[in-house]
Amino acid sequence: MRTSTRPQAHEPDTTTNDSAVEQPRPRWGLLGRAAGWVQADHLRRGPLAVIAGTYGAAAGAHALDLPAWPGLPVTVFATLGMYMRAMNLPGEQKPLLTAFATAAGGLWLSAAAQWGVTSGPYGLTTWLGAATGALTYYAYRRDPAIKTAIAWEQAKIDWHRKAHLYGLAGSHLVDWRETRLGEQMEIDTVGTGRRASQIVGGDIEERIAEIEGLKTSRVKVRRPDRAGRITVSIRYKDPWVELPHPLLDPTPEIPLPPVADVREPAIIGMDPETGRPLEITAWDEEGAKRIFVVATTGGGKTVLLSNALERLTAADNAWVILINVSKGKEARRWRRACGASACGPAERVKALRLLEMARHIIDYRGAAEDGDEATVEPQPDQKAVIVVVDETDKLLGPNDRIGMATRREFEYLTGTGRSEAVGVLAVGLRGTVSNLGSGDIRANIDQVLVGKVNRRSEMQHAVGEYGLTLPDMGRYGEGHAGVILATDMSGHWSSGRTWRLDKLTDIDRLVEGRHPGELEPGLMAYLRDKMGADLVDALLSTEPWEPRRTAGSTSSPRPAPAAPTTEAPPMPTYHDDDDADPGAAAREKARAALAAAGSTLDTSLTPGERRALAVARRRQAAEQTEIEPELRELLVGMLGRPDGTTVREVEAAMQAAGYERGVSKTGAWRCLDRLRFENVAELRGKGRSARWYLAVPSPDELEAGLGIEGVDDAADDVERLAEEAAERAAEGLIDGAEPSGDGDRE
Repeated sequence: MRTSTRPQAHEPDTTTNDSAVEQPRPRWGLLGRAAGWVQADHLRRGPLAVIAGTYGAAAGAHALDLPAWPGLPVTVFATLGMYMRAMNLPGEQKPLLTAFATAAGGLWLSAAAQWGVTSGPYGLTTWLGAATGALTYYAYRRDPAIKTAIAWEQAKIDWHRKAHLYGLAGSHLVDWRETRLGEQMEIDTVGTGRRASQIVGGDIEERIAEIEGLKTSRVKVRRPDRAGRITVSIRYKDPWVELPHPLLDPTPEIPLPPVADVREPAIIGMDPETGRPLEITAWDEEGAKRIFVVATTGGGKTVLLSNALERLTAADNAWVILINVSKGKEARRWRRACGASACGPAERVKALRLLEMARHIIDYRGAAEDGDEATVEPQPDQKAVIVVVDETDKLLGPNDRIGMATRREFEYLTGTGRSEAVGVLAVGLRGTVSNLGSGDIRANIDQVLVGKVNRRSEMQHAVGEYGLTLPDMGRYGEGHAGVILATDMSGHWSSGRTWRLDKLTDIDRLVEGRHPGELEPGLMAYLRDKMGADLVDALLSTEPWEPRRTAGSTSSPRPAPAAPTTEAPPMPTYHDDDDADPGAAAREKARAALAAAGSTLDTSLTPGERRALAVARRRQAAEQTEIEPELRELLVGMLGRPDGTTVREVEAAMQAAGYERGVSKTGAWRCLDRLRFENVAELRGKGRSARWYLAVPSPDELEAGLGIEGVDDAADDVERLAEEAAERAAEGLIDGAEPSGDGDRE
């Protein structure tokens, strides 16, 4: 019953003193008053009148000496019909009670018609009739359909009494249902004179919570798809109790299959209000999904990830690449069930290599010509590859060369892996570009799950302007960890709490006996050919990672770079009888024309020679440009930003940092140009759109350059990386020209 679920609300006294006005009372007879009493609550009182009428009908049939035997087959068919009806009703079913009450009523009516309602010793038939009527009324009140109808009538009465208290005078209740924690109503707001969006955006939740004596977070008001309607959900019970994992609970409310399917939504929790599962979708008909989870420290990110990994590793058509370059305590427990993994800060280079492997998987499947489908459908012999990344800020946030290379691979993965069944599940503290690596990565996200956050603005970082219409997760879960809001970025969202899976011993129990399986043989051969068999075996191993060196690299210190030279490249020589220089005559003619015009330009050099001389002069100017360590650190930091930097931004930053002497646009250009000669910076784009970025090496160059010793220390030290890059001066020259006008150009 609805009244048993909802506590007594704190309602203002709305009665008025109308006792002075005497209301006329209708003069009904006894029968009229009885009919009015039944009509006032017909669902509860109507059966009592039917029971009394049945007693009179039985007495009349006996008095008229009507045959009683036709009632027996009618009773049999009615009993079977009521039993089948009770079996098909939703909710709590009691078909045996319904069938027994129907049979008892039919048999009593037949017996009373045959022998009389007062037959038997001490009026036994009358007493049996009273007992049968009580049983029938009890079964009637326990019927799910009748309970729902009674609750609906009571809900309409209550709403008309409370609508004006909620500030919704003139509204109408169009739907109501009892939930596991309270009640949910759909309201027609047309009669209020306000739009549904105006009501939802106001203080309606606080007003209802005040009237009902609840926390504001226990009331949710949202707009459904239909205009002019709002949905009000009130939770009288605590919705955020911990939920044991179904595979560890002997009596789970939502059972999970031991073998999962990545093509089906993965159940990671439950909505405690409705009992519906909390799901994430790793793959659907459109392809693999890119999912991002954002929550503050202690918000339940790791527990959510463990629930997702449990379902992914249980699927026989999924192959998981697990990356966590932070502490990785839980990740090390899950790595036995994953196809490949990189756990801990010592395996940043391995994480980069695993992303490179994912890129090769995408390329291989994209080039395959067998099959008629544009989207790869996961099968046990062609598994979906799901790249799971925990602590994205530790993997994608650093501005060193490993971070730049990792962002490049991750951006390729999120941008092209959908149709090739290569998906992403990333978990991070914030949804900012600095945590996700770039705006392009964030733009490719398909589903966002938001846990507890410190500020509402964090939700906007993750889901954009759509976050303004979502519940504030800073207070939605009443401070409980593991409360998750899931949105598909298209206007739909759901909420719930993840299963409790925070103990390492529970993870060990779930991982026991699970194996990742193998990728398709052709793909494995392709990976070994592209990356090398030894490297692929090392990436698939769960042993501690040792950085691989490329051929010819040693652990000895690098030799000092060759001294710069200003000499131009050797010029080609031509003999008198050699006609290999067809442009000589044209150049002689141009020299004569310039001399006649009085030009002082040196025309003794060819265009290629002048170009080489200009490059040599630029090299000499770059070598003469001194960059202090503090300035170098500032420049590398600006270059490492996702959107890079420009000469004007560098000039302004140098002036703000106090480098007044020699600061100009040309001075900023020469500092950047020196870093470009050192292979630390690179210029991308042309004209006004050109921007400077930190140079990104390939994984092979990066691993060979860093060497085996001190990989992790070097990766976390931007200044040290810049110094190492300065020692590795490039042999090739980058063509360009001095800046001019208002922008950067090559």
